[in-house]
Amino acid sequence: MDVEGGSGKLPEVATPGGLPDVAVPGGLPEVTVPSGDVMRAVSAHGDVRRVLADPRFSRELRPGGPRLAKGGDVSDDPYSLLNMDPPRHTRIRRTVSGAFTPRRTAAWRPRVAAIAAELAEEMATRPVPCDLVAAFAFPLPVRVICELLGVPHQDRDRFRVWADTTLSIGPEGGRRRSATGREFRAYVEALVEKRRADPGDALLDALIAARDEEGDGSGLSGPELVSMVINIITAGHETTAHLVATAVFTLVTEGRWPTRVGPELVEEVLRHDTPATVAMPRLAVEDVELASGTVRAGETVLPMIAVANRDAAVFPDPDAFVPERSAGGASHVTFGHGPHFCLGANLARLEVEVALATLAERFPALELAVPAEQVSWRSGGIVSGPDRLPVRW
Repeated sequence: MDVEGGSGKLPEVATPGGLPDVAVPGGLPEVTVPSGDVMRAVSAHGDVRRVLADPRFSRELRPGGPRLAKGGDVSDDPYSLLNMDPPRHTRIRRTVSGAFTPRRTAAWRPRVAAIAAELAEEMATRPVPCDLVAAFAFPLPVRVICELLGVPHQDRDRFRVWADTTLSIGPEGGRRRSATGREFRAYVEALVEKRRADPGDALLDALIAARDEEGDGSGLSGPELVSMVINIITAGHETTAHLVATAVFTLVTEGRWPTRVGPELVEEVLRHDTPATVAMPRLAVEDVELASGTVRAGETVLPMIAVANRDAAVFPDPDAFVPERSAGGASHVTFGHGPHFCLGANLARLEVEVALATLAERFPALELAVPAEQVSWRSGGIVSGPDRLPVRW
């Protein structure tokens, strides 16, 4: 479904930017993606988990093989953690995973809360209606990831442009993605050299040390370091910003604006308002039997994350927003599954919880300032969310 130029709330499990719609989980239909390539859509919850965890589904896509976007996309970076299988993936992931453990993430809560409170106070001084995306949902995660990584916060607007372009899949964007990719890499390369000469104590400095100190091949290569920083900057704010904005939209339109925000509500937000509607495609390296059918060796599959999160076989009344449902133990796949499970999942959960709690406390009467159908939604990329969210209080 192409929602280019659309407005209002996206259909329940629609995917943006010309990605195919699979309305009901199950089956392995052939779908045509924006590049014009054909993939098999995997949408049943159990099948999606299987594809994401089974080593017979590879992220090392063959050169010239199917891609989401015409002219190349994020799958074409051979140095990116996103595009590696074990053991290369294991080696690179081990280098950075310690920064995102539950214990390390919990230590960031006071700082995340302070940034959220500061942004909420600044938002309170803005004219009403106020765009929550620009005033709060975007600046919160970008400031957090910049501080954690050690990247200049004043470059946040450039990061947003670069991230939006990197994750775009529109047919017109191949040349723009290539140019943006070169610009982003040049920026990070220069930043790495600057921090190498004048190190600090942020995650970037630890990654540089891992690159410089490990002489046995177990650390990061130069290109791997640059790609890792790009991935952290992009993933560290893009999906979280859209998730916060979409969660606010859902809570106010459902009449569920909270007085208390806890883990159960956060998990239902993650399930119901999945920001990254699909996972990266996988290449079957041999025949695999899934519950929905057989995937043949050489076929490319597209895991439909948002659809899997609405699988009625796993989540009763799946289109309903029910914060209490997570107590039943059913697991959404918003952060993926298996080796590529999102490194920043703990941080994203923390940011969403703090963001919603801060907004609920500071703006107990928050509501949309326009009819819901007039909210414009992002199109042309992998990640979905409001372009703008006018609110009042």
